[in-house]
Amino acid sequence: MTEDLVARIAGAGPSVGPVRLVCVDGPAGAGKTTLAARLAKSLAPTFGAVPVVHGDDLYEGWAVVAGAPDRVTAFEAFAARVEQWLIEPWGRGEPAVHPVRDWVADTWGPSVLVPAAPVVVLEGVGTAARRLRPRAAVTVWVDVDPALGLERVVERDGEAIRAQIVAWQRDETLWHVQDGTRAAADVRLSGDPPR
Repeated sequence: MTEDLVARIAGAGPSVGPVRLVCVDGPAGAGKTTLAARLAKSLAPTFGAVPVVHGDDLYEGWAVVAGAPDRVTAFEAFAARVEQWLIEPWGRGEPAVHPVRDWVADTWGPSVLVPAAPVVVLEGVGTAARRLRPRAAVTVWVDVDPALGLERVVERDGEAIRAQIVAWQRDETLWHVQDGTRAAADVRLSGDPPR
C-alpha cells in the first residue's frame, strides 16, 4: 500500500502554500512514526528532503495542551497550535519554527526550523483533525488493535508509562470518535501485523 500512497501524494497538489501536507493519524502504537519515515524516504527521490514533524514534539506533555480542561478538549487546542506554528508560515511560503517538547524535563526545549518543503509529513494523534483536514493534501489513518498498540508503546517507552498510556488510549478514542478522524481519512491502513 505504501507505493499507492506515495503515488497519491506525488499526484496531489500543494495544500498549504507550496507544501503538500500529509497528515498521518491514528491511535498510539499504530505505527504512524514508522509509516511517516517510510513515506519521507520513498518521496525523497522525487521531492528532495521530506521533513517529518512529530506530534510528540508539539504536545505539551501528557496534557497535550496545558490549560485545556481535559485531554479530549486539548486535541482541539493542539490543532490550533499546529495552525499557528506550522500552517500559517507555510501558507506564506515561509519556514515554520516550533519548540520541541522535552518530556523528561516537562518543558519546552530548543526550537527547530521546518522548511516549506514540497512535501511535509505531520504524524501523531490529532494531526488529521477536522480543523486541519482542509489543509492536508492527503490524510492517512493507521489503525491498530488497542492491546497491541499498548504493548508497542510500553516496549518502546518503558513499563513505567503503562497507566498513562491506558488513560491516553481512552482519551484518544473519545477524541477520534468525536472528531470522525478515521471515517474522514483519505487512506486507511492497518498497523496490525499480517495474519
